[in-house]
Amino acid sequence: MNMQKEMQKQMNTMISVPVSKEGKRLEASLGRSIEKVVRATTDALWVRFQEENTKLEKLERDRIQQLANLITNFINKDLPTALEKTLKKEITAIGPAVARAITPILEKGISSSIMESFQVKCLCSSFVNISILVFVTY
Repeated sequence: MNMQKEMQKQMNTMISVPVSKEGKRLEASLGRSIEKVVRATTDALWVRFQEENTKLEKLERDRIQQLANLITNFINKDLPTALEKTLKKEITAIGPAVARAITPILEKGISSSIMESFQVKCLCSSFVNISILVFVTY
């Protein structure tokens, strides 16, 4: 009976050591396989991310170019026309107001210059008359 117990112990040792070694070997192999799969998946995701990023950058560049073209066209074509229309409209509205504001000033200036001219003529004419009278009396 003692021998049977001893034999069981030896059998357990003989079986457990190779099973344990095989388990460790499988564990290491499985770990390497999982690591390879994870690395491959990560690399594939990174490549896909870069492709998507490139597509989005291209779309963004195209959109910026489109906006730049629209702004340039507006500045070169539409803006001058719009400014011209606005200025014509505003000038036609401002013209009568300016004329109303300037008219009284011009009238005063013209009338005062005419009055001064007449006064000078009258003074000259009076001076000539006085000179003639003085000359005739002597």
